[in-house]
Amino acid sequence: MKKFGRADVFLMVLMLLLLLAGALFFRLEGENNLYGEITLDGELYRRIELTGHRGKESFEIETPKGRNTILIEDETIRVLEADCPDKICVKTGRLSKAGETAACLPHKLLIEIKAGPLP
Repeated sequence: MKKFGRADVFLMVLMLLLLLAGALFFRLEGENNLYGEITLDGELYRRIELTGHRGKESFEIETPKGRNTILIEDETIRVLEADCPDKICVKTGRLSKAGETAACLPHKLLIEIKAGPLP
């Protein structure tokens, strides 16, 4: 039976480290993706991938409670217009980092930025 020499052990440890580094790289790669989740009255309305998004896209959300215009510009999302009285959601501005939120309480609209692969 053949015994492992120092070179064999070194090569196995090196291969294991490379495997672990590769797995960690691909895991972190997915966690850097950002997406926006829009919920209405606690229910998911739409998910929008922000990482890699280029250009402008806008759409309106109309409910019995009111109207909001959402703007996706490059890798940001924001409430551009709203017919609520206080307009806090509009004043929040652009969202671009994980954990940021914008809320329109009168319309029960919430936008959250999340990180990770798009579910």
